[in-house]
Amino acid sequence: MNKLSTLIKSFRDDESGLMSVEFVLVTPILVWVFISGIVYFDVFGVETNTVRSTITLAEIFSREDTVNSTFLTNAREVLRELTYEETNPDYRITVFTFFGFDPTLTSDDVYRVVWSDHRGWEGDLTNSDLDDLQTAGRLPIMAEADHNVLIETRVDYDAPFNIGIGPFQPVDLDSLVFTNDMLIRPRSGRLCFDPTPGADGDEICDPP
Repeated sequence: MNKLSTLIKSFRDDESGLMSVEFVLVTPILVWVFISGIVYFDVFGVETNTVRSTITLAEIFSREDTVNSTFLTNAREVLRELTYEETNPDYRITVFTFFGFDPTLTSDDVYRVVWSDHRGWEGDLTNSDLDDLQTAGRLPIMAEADHNVLIETRVDYDAPFNIGIGPFQPVDLDSLVFTNDMLIRPRSGRLCFDPTPGADGDEICDPP
């Protein structure tokens, strides 16, 4: 019995191989922390880049007075290059104007879509959508019949690693979608859409 007790105490007090065991236990955690740092750094970098890309796209449109379908398609390619994404990000452009029938009243202020188009988005923005934005206080003060451009972008994030930690706190960064919007006034005061380049007189410059 004394011999067994001595063996148990000896096993308990034996610290040989302790560092190896600790290394095996700690290494996966250290690797996860290191990879997580890379991924989250990448997330914030992509988010910042999408904001800058949206601003740049809005600036491109603000310098034009008339655009066509080819211009819109090429703008999507530019957005893809700016966001460094393998797949084309989605965007929607809406040009809208303002009518205030009585300058002394705000109750009759009306925002109306001049034209709206998209690449990869679900649909064009409507007058009803503008009403919702107006109610939310997200539309700017405008001069009568002036144009304003709303650029909306959507970029799907592709995480370099999956760093989810199971049932405790699921982290699925692959499902992240960065959406941004930017309002800007055309430098010429208006931005028209030409459905048939080469034919004069069919430009869309006013609400239907």
